[in-house]
Amino acid sequence: MKVAKIIATCFNPRKVVEKTTLVGNPIGFFSHSQNFSTSKEIINLLDYNIKLEKKCNPGAERDIIIVNSNVNSMEGNNFINEISGTKIPGGQIICLTRENIGRSFGSFSDAFAKYKDNYDFFLFTEDDIIIAKDNYLKIGLDLWHANEKCGFIAYISTTKIGKWHWEPLNLDSKTAYSCHGATGLSSSKVLKEVFKKHGCLPHYKGAEYYSDITYGEVAFPNSILQLGYKLIDLPKNAILSIPAYDLMRNIQYRKYPNFFEKINFITKSNLYKLAFQTKFTLKIYIYIINFIKKFYKR
Repeated sequence: MKVAKIIATCFNPRKVVEKTTLVGNPIGFFSHSQNFSTSKEIINLLDYNIKLEKKCNPGAERDIIIVNSNVNSMEGNNFINEISGTKIPGGQIICLTRENIGRSFGSFSDAFAKYKDNYDFFLFTEDDIIIAKDNYLKIGLDLWHANEKCGFIAYISTTKIGKWHWEPLNLDSKTAYSCHGATGLSSSKVLKEVFKKHGCLPHYKGAEYYSDITYGEVAFPNSILQLGYKLIDLPKNAILSIPAYDLMRNIQYRKYPNFFEKINFITKSNLYKLAFQTKFTLKIYIYIINFIKKFYKR
């Protein structure tokens, strides 16, 4: 059995996010931290990925396919060229540089299009999400074979899709499910069915953040569900994906919130939704927030 782990990267500066936060339904710490705003920092991040990969035993032989969405970073592109062909335990590093369309999800599609006949399974992730624990592939593959009609193993989490995505993707309450980051494992057989139906692995054919999320991150795993396959979560105690920036800072990553964190998040979310019902409620909300800020500044 041959497996490809696809890591999407890009040498564009990224927004700094210091803290991994709660998001999704079910709620979890799935909105990851990041602080990689220069080509050098992103090169260091890729180096970090490779070093951890060399130290772990994934439980199956695999190649690492690093897909670089080209933004004309000479330093970054040179690094990608230098590491291509590097041997690692149980495989090699293969690098692909592509046009920067559709963000990571366009990268997933282009890599699959090129290598779909070379591997039996594909694991998709981004460079700032580390999947490098022992048996990270064996756990996913065992779960795959234990579940009938399995189409995608979510390595972060499955989630209900927010209603703002329903109309563009023609969803309803029965079909509105996806996987955070489109991070996870699928078979070449299932992915070929998706490719045949859509002409690609779903992604936005342009460059606009919210469209990239809707037509890529959300639509890609959902397209597998639409074919009649299941989106499967890892066991709750299995944490195989960790935000790189947390790991680099030795911050202990937790997948799910405690009771108080959950109640606090739900309360804030409901207040936020209420505030945006009308212009009047929004005005009241802003007034209260400003009053609280002034109170604590005293």
